[in-house]
Amino acid sequence: MRPRDLLILFGTLGLGASLGLVLMGSDTLALELPPPGGNERLAPVAAEATPNVPVEATVPEDDSAPVEAFVRRSDRPEAGDRVDTTGWTSGIVRGDVEIAVSCLDQIERITVVVEELRSPLAPDGRPFQRPKIIMQEVELGIGTPTFEVKDIPFSEYPYTVSLYVPGLNGGSRTITIDEKTKLREDLVLRITPGSPFSVLLRDQDRTPYAGVDVRLIPVGNPPGRPPLQATTNNFGSALFEQVLSGDYQVVTGQKGLPLATPEVINVQPGATMTRLGNTVQAQCYSMTIERGQALEVFALCGGYRVADVKVHLQATDRLKLTQLEAVTDYNGRAEFPHLTPGVWQIDFIKDDFQRATRQITIKDGQPPVPVEGKLVRLR
Repeated sequence: MRPRDLLILFGTLGLGASLGLVLMGSDTLALELPPPGGNERLAPVAAEATPNVPVEATVPEDDSAPVEAFVRRSDRPEAGDRVDTTGWTSGIVRGDVEIAVSCLDQIERITVVVEELRSPLAPDGRPFQRPKIIMQEVELGIGTPTFEVKDIPFSEYPYTVSLYVPGLNGGSRTITIDEKTKLREDLVLRITPGSPFSVLLRDQDRTPYAGVDVRLIPVGNPPGRPPLQATTNNFGSALFEQVLSGDYQVVTGQKGLPLATPEVINVQPGATMTRLGNTVQAQCYSMTIERGQALEVFALCGGYRVADVKVHLQATDRLKLTQLEAVTDYNGRAEFPHLTPGVWQIDFIKDDFQRATRQITIKDGQPPVPVEGKLVRLR
């Protein structure tokens, strides 16, 4: 074989070996690739790793909001196609109820009330047609409570949609139901517990009043709120643990006698949260009560003390009418624990006796001496 032929043979063998190595490398890479459709099988696994949770607890992020979690539906469907309300002759209201977690075991029933906001009296005093009110029980079951109120008459006046829950705060919203707005389905109303509330009693020098009875008497809406009572401690604070939202009249007194003119306050739903943590602080109202002195009186007749005598006091040196009354006990004694400085007229009144009248001046910081009223029998 000539040298030229040998060179051609060796070159052909080398080229074949190179192709074999390439083919072997290609087969190795093919074994490392995922099978066809492998990526498609991973997608469902990723989706199953995040299941749809039907109920969740949400906590408001606002520092001024109550420290309270609310249970609501997390899979609430998004608004779909626009509802065709053509031909409707009345309106519909739909919504969800958010419930504070601490209220779950206190709920016995929920009532949704749709009430027209207008006065039953015309501006000239004549009676109008009564405002429209629709009440409906909310069905309780598994999951987030929802409500739907149908057949709401169209009105030129707004409506309030409110929740009434015995012993708890129910949220409310003001809406419009008329020819233009026939359907409202975006309402979310909350149910929350009562809030801690305190009343502070101080005199004009910020000295606290201890041992004073404080009553909170509900005024106006919402109905069904009970009156509450507490007694001030050594710091002059009367604490009420659970107060439902609304207006209240604050009445203060000692030994059954009023201490000051009643004042009307407003309690907001929910407590406040400090910015230094999650410490819940009670809402508070401070009243200034002018310093006073205790006065002891006795009713006498012929040197004997007389029981069941009405003792009437009236301040005579001020424009505002200020009156107090008490009845003498079996020992002919009556006490007025708090008389503000000034001139007071004292009348002793009892059937079959002539009225006795005395006058006394109360001075700041100076306890008065006991006063005796001498009665004369008429027959």
